Amino acid sequence: MSKKKEISEVELMDISAKTGLDPDILRSWYKEFLQVSPTGKMNKKNFYKFYKMLRGSTDNLHKITDYVFSCFDIDSNGYLDFSEFIIAYSSTSNNDSRKRLEFVFMFYDNDKDGIINDRDFLKVIEAMYEFKGRSKKEYPPVKCVQDIFRRIDENGDRRLSKDEFIEGCLSNKHILDLISPFEM
Repeated sequence: MSKKKEISEVELMDISAKTGLDPDILRSWYKEFLQVSPTGKMNKKNFYKFYKMLRGSTDNLHKITDYVFSCFDIDSNGYLDFSEFIIAYSSTSNNDSRKRLEFVFMFYDNDKDGIINDRDFLKVIEAMYEFKGRSKKEYPPVKCVQDIFRRIDENGDRRLSKDEFIEGCLSNKHILDLISPFEM
């Protein structure tokens, strides 16, 4: 693959409009992005390096990298382009709670079918415990998932739709603190 040199002004303005970020900041981040991924397509390994650089040193970041990458990879092609990355990163960092919760939902909905079941939720919660350094003995992940589903699974089917998930999290800040990999 050849190296990608510049971001077009049209693409830059589109990203700026979607994120609210200044075009000069976007140009700077794009240069950093290209240092990690010269082709303009970022794989999981490079994503980990770049995400770690933006978030600062996080020892347990590798525990959730696959989930965050999948969440950001909107077209599910196994790569992130700059637009996918920066729009997702910006949405998880700067927007209102509802918009950030849409990305938290995608973080848990790895197969992107619009539903989170309790088994998939448990896998991600276990990774989140390691990422956040939580004790599994103090509040076991299985119990955590059971409690969350008991509180926000309105119809009791052990499956959460996006709306059910977002409304449940908005009404319970404690749940949000437990499950979000992003600053809320």
